[in-house]
Amino acid sequence: MSHIELNSFVRDQLGEMIDAAARAEGFGPDATHLNAPIHGFTQWLLNGLLGGEGLVEVYPEFVALGDLLSDRGASLQQVRDVLEGTRRILFRVLREVSRLSNGAGDPFEMMDASMKLLEINHSSLLERYVSSRERKMEETHLQNLEIVLDSIPNSILTYDENGLLTYANHTALELMEMDKDELIGRHFDNLLPFPGYSRSGKKIWITQELIPLSDGRGSILIGYPIVRELEYYRILQAQTEFIFNAMTEGLVILDKDNVITTFNSRAEQLFGIPKNEIINHKGSLFLEKLQMDDSLSLLHETLRTGSHFTDIQQTISSSDGVERILKTSTRSLMGEDGEILGAIGIFEDLTDRLFLEEQVRRAEKFSVLGKFAAGIAHEIRNPLTTAKGFLQLLPSDSPDPKIRQLKEVVIPEIDRANEIITDFLMIAKPSAPKLRIDSLPMLIDDLVALIQPQAIMQNVELSVIKAEQLSGRVALDRDQMLQVFLNLTNNAFDAMFEGGRLEIEMQNCISHVAVHFRDSGVGMDKETVERVFEPFYTRKQNGTGLGLAVSHRIIEGHNGTIHVNSNIGEGSTFTIQLPYS
Repeated sequence: MSHIELNSFVRDQLGEMIDAAARAEGFGPDATHLNAPIHGFTQWLLNGLLGGEGLVEVYPEFVALGDLLSDRGASLQQVRDVLEGTRRILFRVLREVSRLSNGAGDPFEMMDASMKLLEINHSSLLERYVSSRERKMEETHLQNLEIVLDSIPNSILTYDENGLLTYANHTALELMEMDKDELIGRHFDNLLPFPGYSRSGKKIWITQELIPLSDGRGSILIGYPIVRELEYYRILQAQTEFIFNAMTEGLVILDKDNVITTFNSRAEQLFGIPKNEIINHKGSLFLEKLQMDDSLSLLHETLRTGSHFTDIQQTISSSDGVERILKTSTRSLMGEDGEILGAIGIFEDLTDRLFLEEQVRRAEKFSVLGKFAAGIAHEIRNPLTTAKGFLQLLPSDSPDPKIRQLKEVVIPEIDRANEIITDFLMIAKPSAPKLRIDSLPMLIDDLVALIQPQAIMQNVELSVIKAEQLSGRVALDRDQMLQVFLNLTNNAFDAMFEGGRLEIEMQNCISHVAVHFRDSGVGMDKETVERVFEPFYTRKQNGTGLGLAVSHRIIEGHNGTIHVNSNIGEGSTFTIQLPYS
């Protein structure tokens, strides 16, 4: 190969030309780990090409750059960028040298030779990088595997085909009270001075399982510490129970034999059933305590058929008599062969959320209604009062029958209109109840005395069930509460125009007393149940739609709740819950 005769000026400038080209290609002072190998390689290649020196094909320091890049975690693309940068550096310097040397030598032959040497060195560098990277990945994999094996509570020993120990994890070393260096290379028959005992003579309580390797090059011996296994099981069980009890949803798990295996704290609260009364008992006891038919239980349906349910809204009555609206989701536990091994039920209490949402909607309605009521009550009552006053001035013994009829008919209608306005104002701006401790059973006795004649006239059987003893005292406004009770019983009579049965039950609960009004009337459809407490909503021909709305406002004033369950043809049940003071 012909070469370029370098004058002394070009030779003196060669190093600076390489540095300038390296900086132009991004290998500046920040790339110190790349500078020396690239600079040395370029200098070596140029000296050989331009000075006529004989060249070996590989420059070792440059090829070793593959190990350095691998150690520093460079990606394959970054390695390629370095190689491409090296090529451009060399070409820049070759062009500059050729220019300064006035085109001496054959530039094409020189370029061809440089490309061959570049390709050889680049290939060697890449090969070093790849092999180094694979070696490091294998080392990392082995390190990670060792970390995993050391964290396992079981002892792990591996042997080669000659029965010599090749590995022992942390648990095994701890049980035997030995160091790894002492054990590696020993035969399995000679690991311990006394088989089954540690170095200090402690009995090693384990069961062992020998697993031959599939390639026949050794085996793995796994030891299961008996005491430790139970200890870990207890710890795992405690951790699992803690997590379950921290859930905000109720959790119930049935096994394949319909036995309740999990019943968390929230489930106890939702269903009013202590865990010790239900855990490890049949699921039928759970349904019995809730007075729920098996066909209505989504959890049992999942256990029977494997069907999944998601966010199904249900109303249930807990064992302490509290009705709750639950969002239910269920999943089945399946074995590898598709067999149903159990069922999981998750229950979220929507009662308070839906109640608050309803309260917000109701408050918005009453806010509008209050402004409306305040504006019209005065305007309506004044002319009514004036009209009633003039009518009362008319003589009751007037010889004119039309005047006597006017007083007898119009004055009661004016009074009725005033009552409607009073109810209207009660809904819009309820008066605060005058709460005082009172006897709820006596109030119910007074109610029965008032409604008994009407019950007899309408052929309605009255039944009263009182709680033997209340858990607390009840504060109430006697007049307002009697108004509520009368509204409910009057509605019941209206629903049983052909006779029937009205049951009034007082039920003692943990935090409150519940009063149920059950009638055997015509019942209500779903839309009526949802809107029955709305002002002015009524299905009666002569109704105002204010009675139940007023009742709802009065119960709210007592910090209680009122709700209804009803179906067409099955009668209705209105339930009032009043908190204990």
